[in-house]
Amino acid sequence: MTDSFAYSTTFKLDKSHFSECYQESVEPDYSLRAYSKAILLVLMGLGLSLFTEIDQYAAWFLIGLGLVEALSVKYQKPWWLARQMLSRSSNSQVTLTIDGQGIRSKSVYVDALIRWEDIKEVTATELGLLVIHKGGRSYISNRCLSEEARGFICRRLPEDHDTDQ
Repeated sequence: MTDSFAYSTTFKLDKSHFSECYQESVEPDYSLRAYSKAILLVLMGLGLSLFTEIDQYAAWFLIGLGLVEALSVKYQKPWWLARQMLSRSSNSQVTLTIDGQGIRSKSVYVDALIRWEDIKEVTATELGLLVIHKGGRSYISNRCLSEEARGFICRRLPEDHDTDQ
């Protein structure tokens, strides 16, 4: 296999990109387990309010915090999207480079390299590739990839890795 392949492109971290990343890489969890932190905070607040002589401000603060946590679970996508849009990297340009070293994304705020040996799995989604690696999960949109780059990513993995194409 030759490492002479090199592909580079730039894209903007805008609302449509963030929305696509969430849609393709996150499986929302609305189970009781997802609400456990919210339930715990509300119960602690109620416990403080009912069974102690502590200032009611602290109890109501915990109850309010629990309600905000419950809303963050119920409205996961808009909550996540709002946090991304408020981040300093929002609307910045990212340079994506795919070569013999791995997959590099570089912007004013981030310079990250996912080495080929660190990639455990690449899963094709409807709109891009989900790359599972030692550091977590990364999503690459088809809008940023040529067919050659997409094929190179899938071919670059060793035979013992799982790859959905």
